Amino acid sequence: MDSLGNQVSFNGPLKNEVQKFVQQTLHKELDKITYDHSDAQSRSNKICDLILKQLTTNNKNFKFIVNCLLMQKAECGLNISGSCYWDNETDGSLTIKHETEAMIGIVNVFACAL
Repeated sequence: MDSLGNQVSFNGPLKNEVQKFVQQTLHKELDKITYDHSDAQSRSNKICDLILKQLTTNNKNFKFIVNCLLMQKAECGLNISGSCYWDNETDGSLTIKHETEAMIGIVNVFACAL
């Protein structure tokens, strides 16, 4: 992602690199653990912080919003929605879902050009 620091549009190469990094982060942080309610908030915060640090370190042309939802896998439903008013030419978002046997992790990244 270092080579993409001068991008002025989130859509395209930068979005693809962010998607890869988020997937790698979720894989690393969630694949070998079981869901623990007492640890879920701190783990969710850690995931957001890792992603946000990487994004802001390597790209100064955007403001980023990152949120993470961790949910124990069970027989229940979940609906999440998000909406923004922005410039479709430069700004963008992505949602990454990662499932393990024990849990579901969903990360949303919003990028707004400066």
